[in-house]
Formats: sequence, C-alpha cells, structure tokens
Amino acid sequence: MTPMMTPPHVTDESGASTHSYVDWPAILAGTIIALAISFVLTSFGAGLGLSLTSPYRGEGVSASWLAIAAGIWLAWVMVTGFGAGGYLAGRMRRPIGGTVGEEVEVRDGSHGLIVWATGTVLGAFLSISGTGGLISAGSNATGTAADIVTEAVSSDYFASLMLRGSAGIDPDSQQEIASLITRAAVEGEMVERDRDYLAQIVAANTAMSESDARARVDEVTTEIDTAMTSATDAIEDARIAGIIFGFIAAATLLLGAVAAFLAAIAGGHHRNAKLGFSTVMPTR
Repeated sequence: MTPMMTPPHVTDESGASTHSYVDWPAILAGTIIALAISFVLTSFGAGLGLSLTSPYRGEGVSASWLAIAAGIWLAWVMVTGFGAGGYLAGRMRRPIGGTVGEEVEVRDGSHGLIVWATGTVLGAFLSISGTGGLISAGSNATGTAADIVTEAVSSDYFASLMLRGSAGIDPDSQQEIASLITRAAVEGEMVERDRDYLAQIVAANTAMSESDARARVDEVTTEIDTAMTSATDAIEDARIAGIIFGFIAAATLLLGAVAAFLAAIAGGHHRNAKLGFSTVMPTR
C-alpha cells in the first residue's frame, strides 16, 4: 500500500516551518456546503412557520410556542448544516506530515470550528440583509403586539363610537374626545372628571340624555380598557417569546459548533482510513 501523499514541509532560512496549519480551501468548501444546506432547510422552515400562524386573532399557536418551534427547527438546521460542512472540511483537509493521534483530531476538529465560525459570521450578515427568514420568526410576535397596541389606542374610532347617532359629527368635538381617550390610554385609566366631561360632550352632540350619554361613555371606556388589556398581554407574550427564542438561538449556535467539531474529526478519521461513501454510509 502506497503511503498517503502530503504537502512538502516548507521551512524558511532559520529552519522554522512556514506551512500553514489552516487549510482555507477546505474550510471555505465546508462553509459553502453548510450555508447551502442551511438555506434549503430554512426555506422549509419558513413554510412550516406559515402553517403554524394564522391571520385571524385567536387562531394558530401562541408567540411562545412559535418561538419554541422555530428554535427546535433552528437546532436541526444548525446540526445538519454545520455537521455536513464540518465533515467536508475534515475530510478535505490536507494533513501535514509528522502529526499523529490526538494532534490530528485537534487539527481536524479546529477546521470544523472555523467552518462554524465563518458560517455564523456570514449568516449574521445574511440575516441583517433580510434573508434570515427563520431567525426572524422569533421577533414576529413583537410586530403582532405593536399592531394590537395601535388598534387599542385608536382614539378616533372610539371617539366616533361615542358620538354615533348624532345628526352630524362635529370634528372639534371628535378631536377633543380623541385627545381624552389617548390621555386615558397613556395613563392606564380615565379619571372621573374626564368621564363627566365626555358625557357632557356626547349629550350635547346627540339626542341622548346626560344619564344615557354617561352610560355610553362608561360602555366605550370599558371597551377601551379591554383593548388595552389585550395589548398589554400581547406585549408580555412577545417579550417572553423573545427571551425564549434568544436562549434557544444561543444554545443552538453552540450546538452547531459541537456538531461541526465532531463531524470534522469523523471526516478526518474517514480520510485517514481512506473510506469511501459506500463504506461510510450504511447499506442494506
């Protein structure tokens, strides 16, 4: 059996080795494979995310469960993508003569870690540019909460609701009511003097008695409180979902590093043993 061919051991004038221990072509090849596989799996994950959400409020999974589902899928993407990239880098790395045993494993595994680090940095840039679809799933709940808050403080709508039934809505009265509603939404409650004043405005602009106007003000105010409570709950759910997804994302990144390291060592073993795919992959 012929010995394995290795690149020449180059030294400078002082006799020190000038051969780089880092095989960048193998690392870049592994990084490209890792990113390509991750992109394919991310595309599937985006479709899965659409099936978990619903355009109708109250349907579909909650924000927390959506973050957990996205995190589990992200873990699978990390292990599969960086595992394949790390294995390829370890398999393609050109070994340097004079190293045996654990030193070879360390160098193979280090190449896997560099594949992971390079892919993580490139993936971060891709996410910032808008192509990191799966990672953005953890922040989608924040946008949903913002929409609910916007609806909750829709003072113009609630002002029109209070003046409903009048012959013609006075813009000045509507604007005054809207400003009081907005103030109440900011402070969390409507003070009694504002309720009395709103009842007077409603009575002056409609055919309702002052008592009926006060009843309408109380009814609309209750609706505002309910909307604000829903908005607050949605914001809290989004905050919890963001925390959950943040921890899961960090954990899966570390999991990807471990997968790349171990896969690169396995690739190095198969390289040294000269095993082909027919031997590496199980057959029937």
